[in-house]
Amino acid sequence: MKAAATSSWASALSEGKDLSASVSNHARIPILYVILGVLLVISIVPMYFYSAQVEAINGDRLKTNEMLLQNTVTRSLADDLAQQERSLHMMLANLSSAIQVASGGDIGQTNIQAPELRALLENFVSSSDEIAYATLLNSDAKGISAGRIAPDAFLQRELERAYAAARDGRVYSGQALVVGEGRAARTVFLVSYPVTYGQRFLGMVASVVDLQFLIRRLQELSGGGLTPYVVDAQGRLVAAATPEFVTGQDMKNLEIVRNFVDGGNKAQLAATKEFSVGMGSGRVEMLGTYHLCRAPYYESLASAHAVQPGAGSRRFLAACEPAEPH
Repeated sequence: MKAAATSSWASALSEGKDLSASVSNHARIPILYVILGVLLVISIVPMYFYSAQVEAINGDRLKTNEMLLQNTVTRSLADDLAQQERSLHMMLANLSSAIQVASGGDIGQTNIQAPELRALLENFVSSSDEIAYATLLNSDAKGISAGRIAPDAFLQRELERAYAAARDGRVYSGQALVVGEGRAARTVFLVSYPVTYGQRFLGMVASVVDLQFLIRRLQELSGGGLTPYVVDAQGRLVAAATPEFVTGQDMKNLEIVRNFVDGGNKAQLAATKEFSVGMGSGRVEMLGTYHLCRAPYYESLASAHAVQPGAGSRRFLAACEPAEPH
């Protein structure tokens, strides 16, 4: 009896110790989880805020670098357009002077067909790959022409407007047109210059400028995800580096183009702004820069659009070039 009682008491004592140890372990495990969670929060939260701050700083730097790049590109493109305008203006002025001298101030019905005048016109066209066609008309709207293209009905209407402007003593810069079809299609615009002798109106010299030089320039700028294009003062597309855009397409859905058109003569020389563009079912935040170039033949806007960091990869470059016909 004594041995049995002792053994029973020892067993009960052992079970009590095991139960106490089990309860202690169960209480200790949640505390360890709490300590581990606190350590994780202490280590992760500062890293999160640090990475967010670094990302914001890098985003600002990328934005600044993009703005500098856009300003450089847009200024270069605007300068190219202005230089092209000056060269064309000088060429037409020289041709007008040469016609006055060669004709002795007479390009009437008898002298308009003179070989000297035809040679001047042919030399003018062959002097530049950008001149696709040229014509000389006298005060009776009769004349001669030379070039690589034949004017269609749309170009003929432009010539009529140009002749009316020349009679008023004004130069004329027409809207961009597409002549030809398929691979032979060319984007062109017409520029005219009055021919006078003293105060007397003799006629008009007009040239059709092939904008292939501008398309090549835009294609050079299209690397690195840029999609360059050119619009006129009304926001219509003039030229683009890709067939995605069509000449005459309304581009005022882009806010920076719309602001330029709405600003008219009060448009800023250069500006950078943020705006959004609808793409699919959502909108993408953009950064846009334009540089304005004013000249007798051109009223130009060169602008670059780039998607904000993290918003996507599509970027745009734009330039507004011939102004209203005048």
